[in-house]
Amino acid sequence: MAYETMLYEVHDGVATITLNRSAKLNAYTPQMGEELVEVMRHVDRDPKARVIVLTGAGRAFCAGADISIFAADLEARKSPDKVSRRDRYEAIFSYPRLMMDLSKPTIAAINGFALGVGCTMTLPCDIRIAAEQAEIGIIFARVGLIAELGSTYLLPRLIGAARAAEMMLTGKRFTARECLGMGLISHVTPGDKLIAKARELADEMLECSPTSLTNTRQALHHGLDATLETAIQFELAALEQCRSSPEHAEYVSAFMEKRKPKSSR
Repeated sequence: MAYETMLYEVHDGVATITLNRSAKLNAYTPQMGEELVEVMRHVDRDPKARVIVLTGAGRAFCAGADISIFAADLEARKSPDKVSRRDRYEAIFSYPRLMMDLSKPTIAAINGFALGVGCTMTLPCDIRIAAEQAEIGIIFARVGLIAELGSTYLLPRLIGAARAAEMMLTGKRFTARECLGMGLISHVTPGDKLIAKARELADEMLECSPTSLTNTRQALHHGLDATLETAIQFELAALEQCRSSPEHAEYVSAFMEKRKPKSSR
């Protein structure tokens, strides 16, 4: 499947999605948003892919929205027959829920600038890692906007309300090390080792049961707004699904025999 704003490949169970507008620092456009939703839906159905890595081409992950979007939006608002913002940017509304409901783990490998939407698109991912040179910022307030993609819900739950407020209310750029200290980033690596680190994490996931991974990530994401009681009920139902899965017996045998499960790749 071909895309104009990104690359997609699957190798040894890992699907790599690369934002590919490097000449524009992978600046976000409505087309990129639509293609990102499309490729995520595709990879979730791809039997060859078990883990997803999202990264950027060149020296940026995504440096925010393409400035042309702002000019086009301001011009469109002057038209008496303007199309609603929701109709024009449907991907913005569908992406967060799609990501929360994915059946496969996601790793954001932030290789450079991740500003504005370049930061918020990573928040629904399961793990974020960054290159040492990465700069991360939720800069919407500095262009008269508010953060989107569910980030006002997700970010406080990831790093706490005070840290989230500092990021959003100052519009400041933070280093990868600062984000590591906040807990927004799990690992910081030299730039040339970033994808290798993502692959290392993906390989660890590939040693686990696919059914377990699906149920665990969905329990974690849905648990963000669950009560203890509903979380327990979800876990019990998911546990029964895991026990009934075809790979459960093989993974138990492999664990006891200290070998890799036959279906792990």
